[in-house]
Amino acid sequence: MERLFTKFGDFIIRRSKLTIIVITILTVFCSLGLPKLEMQMGNNVFVNEASDVFKRTTTYQEQFGGESIFIMISGDPKVLISQRTSQEIVRFAQKAGQIEDITGSMHYISLMNEMLAMEHPSLPLGEDEASRSKLLNTIMAAISEQDQRSIQQSMMKNLTDQQRTDLQNYTLSQLTKNQQQQLAAKMANLGEKNTVEQQNAILNGLLTKQQNDAIAIYAQGLLTPQQQSAMASQVVQALPAVQDMDDNLLQQLVFSDKGKIPSQLMTMIPDNGKHILIVLNTSKNTDILTYSRINRELNQLIDSSNFESKITVKAGGMPVVLGEVKDEVISTMAIMLAIAVVLMIVVLFLVFPVRRRVLSLAFVLVGLIWTFGFMGWAGLPITVATMATLPIIIGLGTDFGVQFHNRYEEELKISNYNATAAVAKSIKHMGPSVGIAVFIMSLSFLTMLLSKAPMMQQFGLTLAIGVMFCYIIEICLLFSTFHLLDHKHTKPVKSVKDSTWLSRFLEKYTHWVGKMPVPIILVALILSVIGFSTESSIPTETNLMKMIPQDLKALKDTNSLQDVVGSTIYISYLVEAKDVTDPDTLNWMNRFENKVVTQYKDVEGVTSLPKLMLQMNGNRDLPNDQKEIANLIEQMPPTLLKSIVTTNKHYATIQFKINKDLASSEQLALMNTITQHIDASDGIKVSPVGTQVMMLHGIDNVRANHNLITITGLSIIFIGLLLVYRHLKYALYSLLPIVLVLGFSPGTLHVLDLSYNPLTIALSCLVLGIGTEFTILIMERYREEKLKGLSTKEAITVSLSKVGQAITVSGLTVMIGFSTLLFVSFPVLRSFGITTVIDTLYSLICAITILPAIIILFRKKKRSKR
Repeated sequence: MERLFTKFGDFIIRRSKLTIIVITILTVFCSLGLPKLEMQMGNNVFVNEASDVFKRTTTYQEQFGGESIFIMISGDPKVLISQRTSQEIVRFAQKAGQIEDITGSMHYISLMNEMLAMEHPSLPLGEDEASRSKLLNTIMAAISEQDQRSIQQSMMKNLTDQQRTDLQNYTLSQLTKNQQQQLAAKMANLGEKNTVEQQNAILNGLLTKQQNDAIAIYAQGLLTPQQQSAMASQVVQALPAVQDMDDNLLQQLVFSDKGKIPSQLMTMIPDNGKHILIVLNTSKNTDILTYSRINRELNQLIDSSNFESKITVKAGGMPVVLGEVKDEVISTMAIMLAIAVVLMIVVLFLVFPVRRRVLSLAFVLVGLIWTFGFMGWAGLPITVATMATLPIIIGLGTDFGVQFHNRYEEELKISNYNATAAVAKSIKHMGPSVGIAVFIMSLSFLTMLLSKAPMMQQFGLTLAIGVMFCYIIEICLLFSTFHLLDHKHTKPVKSVKDSTWLSRFLEKYTHWVGKMPVPIILVALILSVIGFSTESSIPTETNLMKMIPQDLKALKDTNSLQDVVGSTIYISYLVEAKDVTDPDTLNWMNRFENKVVTQYKDVEGVTSLPKLMLQMNGNRDLPNDQKEIANLIEQMPPTLLKSIVTTNKHYATIQFKINKDLASSEQLALMNTITQHIDASDGIKVSPVGTQVMMLHGIDNVRANHNLITITGLSIIFIGLLLVYRHLKYALYSLLPIVLVLGFSPGTLHVLDLSYNPLTIALSCLVLGIGTEFTILIMERYREEKLKGLSTKEAITVSLSKVGQAITVSGLTVMIGFSTLLFVSFPVLRSFGITTVIDTLYSLICAITILPAIIILFRKKKRSKR
């Protein structure tokens, strides 16, 4: 390998300018891929598109549409339930429906208008007879006299003989003596050939308004349920559109259940009229860019709406939140980049006493262009996970540059400031060392491809690409630049001291480690075992709403919505059958959902076709006749109906409303339990589907193969080290400190009371990669010094005082890179930043403490046997 890097060093020396030109051209090409970068924040980052749950959810979305957007209009009930507000709601919904990828809307006005437009129109008229009677009288008073007479005439025609007799006797009993005398006189004047119509006309002409009202109430009491339904239909048919009703009639309709909202309207008018919901349906398979556009246009519509000043309008729901996240992602990445660069410069100036100390950082920025430009060309998306690779790549890339830079300055002094010799020797010795570390580091990152979560696969792949690109750029550009700048000088412009405070500290520190290797290793081993034992107790969080900035307006509005209407978390099931309206299928659905709601206290309600049918028929039993079922379905509002059953009747949905305070892991356990209790008969297929279900499956996917990934990473590193060193001892020496760090990591999460998330669960591969680099670099320098004839203690002391300084600086730059995550607004990134800074510190401490202790301890044992 040294021969290969010797030739590469000769090429860099001879073709420094050409190398820089080629790198520049490739950088321009990669930069053209940056505009092609796409963002993914949906559940396809947790669930593979080839999985059954993703395919079933796709079928579900094709039949029932995508995620819903909720518009919550809040204010005084008298202002909200008014003609002016109703007309503005209709206008707003119509305008929203014109936004691309919004496929429809639903609100209480549209539902009531649909009920009015049916062949047998109906309205929610309260639960008890008194409320219904009062409302009918209010409606009768509101419609024209001509319509009233028509309704009265129709009612009289439908009366039975007995009803007519009873009504006539009651009417006569209401007459005063004076009216009775007038009636008798007028009847006498008619003669013997009078008709019933003439008699009724005379009688009606004598009645006062109070008497007519009393007679009307009595007449309604005589009617059978069928006659009442027929009369109610006629009354409803005479009504104008809901948005055109006067305030008094509208409020009587909406608060028809003893002054409260009827159960049929409670979902759309929550908190007894203090809020009104407009539900906007979105198209299927909408991505975050589409959501961002919808969100922007929707906010413009809200700003231009003509609701009264005291009315507030908020938009909530997953599409709105994700639409706002897109802009937050861009600003967060810009903030991370700026903070990382500033902090790196500060660290390099404080602890890295060489000339041109920020040069490696500048070249890392080129590496970022290569990495993210390549992602754009290759179609790798930006996700919550791949966002986190930005500071990681900055830290690791700077780390490689620091190693190269430190060795170059060292060789420059040794060669009496001969830049050509310094470049050649630095590439010869550090090229393989850092190259081996980068290669093994990349392999450890690529073990994330074993994860079932696409987000984690993309995270590992992006890191592997990033570190390889940074290695190539740093070794090419740094040494080409050094050669061009220094090859004509006999001495550097500014000399650097051979010994620094850091190198002197590391030399003393190594002496201390050499005096007590056994206690050091024992303490580390105990702490690591304790950490491993806590891993199973750490929960995993994949709720996307908890990973994004909590101060987003859309998220706050969504939370406000949930405070009003309760949970908006639903676990949905897709029911497939030849005919889902078949009586047997409906009865099974009803039994299944009743059993679930009864058995599980965290299931707060259910939405389904059987549930809606029971509401329509007064919570009586479901009909067993197909014709009755068809008639009942025809009476349902079309907008509501299409959200629970398809037109071809092959698909229906059962949506269980879940306690919003349940953790994701508890929701997953509940969903799995419900699914296990599905006992549908042959011909009925029931599957959990939807965004929430995919998110819950994501928990399993994120946690799945975690141990396999760790074991595979350790195996790859061990085999790689064994192939490089061809000595079992050296391979184990380099690996054992990292195994200890793997135990420290879950212990830290447990102490800090942090949950696993898609990023922190990837710490094992990150620790393996970063920690192995530190130990490899120390081991390589140790072997180099041993070949010079130094003793074990002398070799390890020189190694740490020389390369240890660079490793410490590298570790600090990596930690500083990670620490930029602490300044972002994404909780998932902040949590990741805290743990990675600590774990990198562990890796650094173990590299300069545990590795020397192991080498000295086992070397001593070998000598004692002699």
